Parts: sequence; structure tokens; C-alpha cells
Amino acid sequence: MSESTTPNPYAAPTSNLQEVVSNQQAPSIAEALNRGYDFTLGGVIGDAWQRVKGTKGIIIGGFLIFYVIMFMVTGILGLLLGLLGIGTDGGMLSMFVSQILVSVAGSAATYPFLAGLNMVGIRRAADQPVTFNEVFNHFGRFVPLLITGLLMMVLVYVGLLLFVLPGIYLSVAYMLAIPLVVERGLSPWEALETSRKAITQHWFKVFFLFLVLGLILAVSIIPLGIGLIWALPLFIIAIGVLYRTIFGVLPVAN
Repeated sequence: MSESTTPNPYAAPTSNLQEVVSNQQAPSIAEALNRGYDFTLGGVIGDAWQRVKGTKGIIIGGFLIFYVIMFMVTGILGLLLGLLGIGTDGGMLSMFVSQILVSVAGSAATYPFLAGLNMVGIRRAADQPVTFNEVFNHFGRFVPLLITGLLMMVLVYVGLLLFVLPGIYLSVAYMLAIPLVVERGLSPWEALETSRKAITQHWFKVFFLFLVLGLILAVSIIPLGIGLIWALPLFIIAIGVLYRTIFGVLPVAN
């Protein structure tokens, strides 16, 4: 007997988001780019909000470690450069070089943690097991993560110098490059180009998604920053939902 096509009145409401791709059905990068995707801002944010519970401690703890490491590295390097007299002689070039060195060193030390936070959001979006150890699991890709981050920084800065708009475009288009390095093992340039090609399909939607998430973060700071307990996990998981919608998520390695 064939199955009835009568709608189930108790079925959960459907979403405009692409269905969650199961671990076994995650498409290849080429397939993901060719098949296309779509989403709504409310769909991504609502999907992420449903998954905030149970991940707040992991994500907030990861962010605390992220900022502590960044401040420690930049502080120590700034002190060393000061002892060597670099950036303290009053010369503009010397000050510029010292600021660049401090910024690059701070970013380099935190890219593995940023990748870990991204993966927490992606795993939560795919309903995979999430642990605090995920934040520390990606130091093995330190070099490609560093190269990806530096390339991204240089290209965005150059784009900003070229009439600003190219830099804004690239800063949004490269948002998924870091997780592509760790979740799919892409090389730095492959990750940047894959992220750019995917996000360009719905660039304005992605731009407004991050604009809304940024506004939520800004508002959450107002009451003594208490709202960040919910807003930061929402932001990270929303990135994971967007990533899952575009690329799917591979199964967790045993």
C-alpha cells in the first residue's frame, strides 16, 4: 500500500533553510558550489538560537582563552620591541613596523583558537557532539591557518585601499575560509577562493546576516555585557548554520 499524502497536522513547520545534510551525505566542495543554496536571515538566526543551549559555556570559555592569549602575545611582543627600542624612537616608520609585528603575532597565536570556535559552531549546527577540547584541536594546522589569515588580511586591506568597496566585498566573502581549512583540509588559497565563490552566490544576504548579528552583539553589550552570554554563542553557531547550509559537514573522525 502506498504511503498517504495527507499532510500531518502535527508536523513541525518547514524552514526556508536548506535541510541539514547528514554526515554521510556531505557533498564535495565542487558539488556544494555547483548545487547552489539559499537561506533566510530569520531561518539562520532561528536555527542557531535553538542550538545555543548547552554550548554557552564552551563558546564563552573559548572566547576568554582567545582574548587572553592574544593580549599575552601582543603584550609580551610589545614589551620586547620596547626594550629593543623599536617603535619608541619617535619615527613613523618604526612605529608602523612595530604595530604590524604586534598585530601579526597576536593574530598568528589566535588563529587555531578561532578555528576551534568556528568548529564548535559547525558541529553544533550539524548536531554533532561538541566538547571544550574542540577549541584546542587544530594546532596541527597552525601554518595553513596562519597563511590563510595573513592572505585574508592583506587582500582585504588592499581592497579597502582600492576605493573601499573591494575590501568590504572580500571581508564578507572570506568569512568561511578558516573553517574550510580545518573541516575540509583545503589549502589557504583554495579555502579563500572556495569561501569567496560560495558566498558570492548570495553576498548581500550574507552581508545583512552578519550586519544583523553584529547589531545583536552591539545591543547585548549594553546591559553590562550580560547579553554576550547568549549573543556570542548565537553568532558562532549562526556561522556554523551558514557553513552547514552551503557545504554540509563531514562526520567526526573516530
